[in-house]
Amino acid sequence: MTLELLAAADIWQTVKDGIPVVLALILIEGLLSVDNALAIAAMASHLPVEQRKTAMNIGYAGAYGFRIVALFTAEFIMGNHWLMLGGSLYLVWLMCAHFAGQKDAAPAAGEVVNVAHHSFASTIAMIAFLDLSLSFDNVVAAVAFARDSKVLVYVGVTLGIITLRLVAGYCIKLLERQPWLEHTAFLLVGFVGLLLGFELYWDHSVKQVVELGGFKFISEAAGHYHLAKAVKFSGIIGILLLHLAYEKQPVVKTALRPFLRLLLLPAELIAGIVGAVFLALSWPFRAAWTAVRKS
Repeated sequence: MTLELLAAADIWQTVKDGIPVVLALILIEGLLSVDNALAIAAMASHLPVEQRKTAMNIGYAGAYGFRIVALFTAEFIMGNHWLMLGGSLYLVWLMCAHFAGQKDAAPAAGEVVNVAHHSFASTIAMIAFLDLSLSFDNVVAAVAFARDSKVLVYVGVTLGIITLRLVAGYCIKLLERQPWLEHTAFLLVGFVGLLLGFELYWDHSVKQVVELGGFKFISEAAGHYHLAKAVKFSGIIGILLLHLAYEKQPVVKTALRPFLRLLLLPAELIAGIVGAVFLALSWPFRAAWTAVRKS
């Protein structure tokens, strides 16, 4: 009976076709988890030592909890194009906001200066919102690479939970030694957002299979159009290698710097517009919180 069930589900073919996707998901979900861990540490860094430990423990518990909720709601998210579009745009905005903020970075450390000191309660609230948004993006990132396979989406979300538990601490130490890897992480996060946005656009407006020399760059399955997994995985490897060359080879940095400065202009525009919208939408909540604190 078990063998018949496995054959009916064609699980072995899924595993075979999904190996490149799983490798990509390990990388992307790992980076999202590390970003989550880094952000929790950064947000709690201004608190006294004991409160800092408490805030970080609450933050990690929230990260696990929200990711488990995301695991059980992944199918709902996959069926809602507006949610996926919002997640795609949010991932792109994360990348743009990160690089737009680098002009305010401390020269020695290469980190964005954050002079805002919040109370313990408001810090917990900020960390909780961060956990919620990144847990949602945990699903979005998996969907971007495996929208044609619910099994692989669940695998991706599960990998995010496991990675947050196992390798976040090690990766934080690695980023302390190699700070430029944080920029790589945001490049990959933005790349994932662009992939999902492109596929959603193709679903809605183009609806065509693209094939060249027998290789399907864009294929169709169950009414959805997908970039080839090999293309997505190659994009990740290309970003990693190009950024490594940029950081380690002065000639490459000199050649690419004018082009990257040009790209920074739309990144700053996107970050500024979305940031202004977020401030406007959050104003009632911030005003209510200020009134509560005063009372």
